[in-house]
Amino acid sequence: MPEEEKIEETVETEEVVAEEVSEEATEEAPEEEAAGEAITYGVGTPMVIEPFMEPFETAVESVRRRSQLIARNQKLDSGFTAGAPLGVAAGILFALILVLAPLFW
Repeated sequence: MPEEEKIEETVETEEVVAEEVSEEATEEAPEEEAAGEAITYGVGTPMVIEPFMEPFETAVESVRRRSQLIARNQKLDSGFTAGAPLGVAAGILFALILVLAPLFW
């Protein structure tokens, strides 16, 4: 039951707010019409202003360079990790050959 009461209260407040907004809109309408009459259209040529993009371009280049370095480092680490078991096995085999070869000689 408390949830239904909350829902009803919310609906009632939304209706009151909507009425207040509509009353304010009707009161302000004459002021907006007066402001609209002061605007003149068709005078001059609109020009597009080109923004100063140098700081953004510098930041983009910095981020691009860092991302390339991180990607290169991850590829290198992945290569070492993928080849580690084979390298360890080859190292153990080579060590055994160096140790056992003089014994059998």
